[in-house]
Amino acid sequence: MNDTDIFCKNNQTDNLTDPSCLNSPPSPYSYIDITTFMHIFPSIYGILCSVGVIANGLVIYAVAACKKKMVSDIYVLNLAIADMLFLLVMPFNIHQLVRDRQWVFGDFMCKAVVVVDVSNQFTTVGIVTVLCIDRYIAIVHPTSEKRTIQWTITINMLVWLGSFVLTVPVMIYAKVVRRQHLEVCMLYLNRPEDMYWYTLYQSVLSFIIPLIIISTFYSLTLYHIFSSIRRVKRKQSVWAKRATKMVLMVITLFLICWSPYHVIQVINLSNNKPTLAFIYAYNISICLSYSHSCINPLMLLIFAQNYRERLCRKNVLHHSHTSSKITVVKTDGSSAMTPTTAVRSSK
Repeated sequence: MNDTDIFCKNNQTDNLTDPSCLNSPPSPYSYIDITTFMHIFPSIYGILCSVGVIANGLVIYAVAACKKKMVSDIYVLNLAIADMLFLLVMPFNIHQLVRDRQWVFGDFMCKAVVVVDVSNQFTTVGIVTVLCIDRYIAIVHPTSEKRTIQWTITINMLVWLGSFVLTVPVMIYAKVVRRQHLEVCMLYLNRPEDMYWYTLYQSVLSFIIPLIIISTFYSLTLYHIFSSIRRVKRKQSVWAKRATKMVLMVITLFLICWSPYHVIQVINLSNNKPTLAFIYAYNISICLSYSHSCINPLMLLIFAQNYRERLCRKNVLHHSHTSSKITVVKTDGSSAMTPTTAVRSSK
């Protein structure tokens, strides 16, 4: 339910697959083309849902299997839980697409599914944002005493609470609306000003502000890394390159998955007659935003060595021997303060 639907000429939200919304006379070819195109998405969403549930489940297991959790583990766990909750309600969206947007689960479930869907946007981007701030503190101020498990749990709880509060407008507007012979679960923004303010509200709070914060703190982190290369050993220079690669990967993933959706949402405000190409782009952007919940855990499983080791049940004993009482910075920029604590990589 990421989409708030396209405005047609009568200033009412309408079905994206309705040929009357196209900026040209509907032809049989166009209608069949867009219908075929829309029928592809249930399969794509089904694959994303299946892979995402398995991947997030493995990440949750990898974190839960570790008795001594680090700060980064708490962020990773909350991120995986947020993505898992969203993926568990995705079958409802898939069912609606398969039935040509017909909703059969009632008004309560409609609100519940839309709230979980939209809150996932706020929760995920919130956790990624505070995680990037934590990365900055871990790398630039590794001796900080504020990076504790208790403080991290509190921060994540505040992110969840804030995400729930931000979904209040969704609770108000989400409902089952009868369209011709169909009952459709949607955000019913029936006035142009409602669409305008909701789009602005969503884009600013779940994309623009977090992007500014993420870019600022990652830029400061990269500046610190590059300025420190001349003063460190070759081994630490390798760490700097790896940390830089992970930083750029996180930013790139965030931009690829969410930028198209928010840009198209803004363009949609002045698009009274969407073209066929615009409807294609609109639905692809929603698919990209959904894929973020699947790619997140896959990145951890592929690029975070310690999570793979936990899943393979390998005990890396040398970590306990190489740790010391002073702060040790690892390849992912995390820090450890005790002799027996292994550092966990994060996103």
